[in-house]
Amino acid sequence: MREPEKVQRTRTETPDNFKRMTGLSKENFQHLCDKVDVYLKEEKERNPLKKRGLKSKIFREDRVLLTIYYLRHYPTFANLGNVFRISESYCHKIYSYYARILVKVETLPNRKYLLENPPDTVIIDVTEQPIERPVKGPARKKTYH
Repeated sequence: MREPEKVQRTRTETPDNFKRMTGLSKENFQHLCDKVDVYLKEEKERNPLKKRGLKSKIFREDRVLLTIYYLRHYPTFANLGNVFRISESYCHKIYSYYARILVKVETLPNRKYLLENPPDTVIIDVTEQPIERPVKGPARKKTYH
């Protein structure tokens, strides 16, 4: 099984470029992949029926990379599928499955902990922007003849 060229290039990027693309250092990404591997092995031991089924077209690290890349850039699944050379629906299936795993693997503080111990720094994501629309009333009527 051969990896797509774009995925190979992403894995061989310099540490700075890799961090810009994924938001994680290569060491943190590898640590995250190891946690996912351990979680999936435990799941297969707990539920032996999960051992059966078809083998995936892409490697497990690439599935984690797909999920992290989506969370960082929010491309369309069609675009992401082209990068990884898989279908749009399979891309969505991988993202949905691995996003749930990443939430379980990474322990995040709950709301009560955050209320009792407020953070020193707050980061606000401003990727969402309002859509400009005509104002209701006379200005709107001028827009549509």
